[in-house]
Amino acid sequence: MAATAQMRYASGAVYGNVAYDLDRTAEEYELPQKERSYDEYALERARERARERAAAKEEAKAQAFGLPLLAILGAVAVAALFVVVLLGHVRLAGLSGEIKAVETDIAELEQQREALEIKHNMLFNMSEIETYAVNILGMVKAETSELDRSNVILSDRAQILNEDETATLTARFVKFIKSIPEYFS
Repeated sequence: MAATAQMRYASGAVYGNVAYDLDRTAEEYELPQKERSYDEYALERARERARERAAAKEEAKAQAFGLPLLAILGAVAVAALFVVVLLGHVRLAGLSGEIKAVETDIAELEQQREALEIKHNMLFNMSEIETYAVNILGMVKAETSELDRSNVILSDRAQILNEDETATLTARFVKFIKSIPEYFS
């Protein structure tokens, strides 16, 4: 009996911890069968790893095809935006040059306007005009007795002209038509 108990407990060597690992599955607890040799087990394990690597490569190829395409599209979009911004800066530089040229023209025209305004004021100075009229043209200033002052007295009532009250509508219309050429003459 002791021999059977000893066989039961000593049937396999235990290395490490014998406690339950809750993260491991039941298949992982099972030891390889005694019929299989260590070489067969290693060969099967190597085949499983090769299959896992092949599956990982296939998955990487599938992802790799999508990633470069997306990266290429993103790079093209960034390049297009860069070109648009660059062209915008070129256009802005051109427009700012045009604005400076127009501002220079405006400043020159403003100076010309001020010079012409001064010249205009000099030409229409009343004392100079009077001096020119008296000395060069020989004109004489009018005296107050020579000035004609007319007083106009306007009445504040209207006078209605007598018209023929018996005139018919057609007579009035004919009179209106005849008055049109008088208006334009």
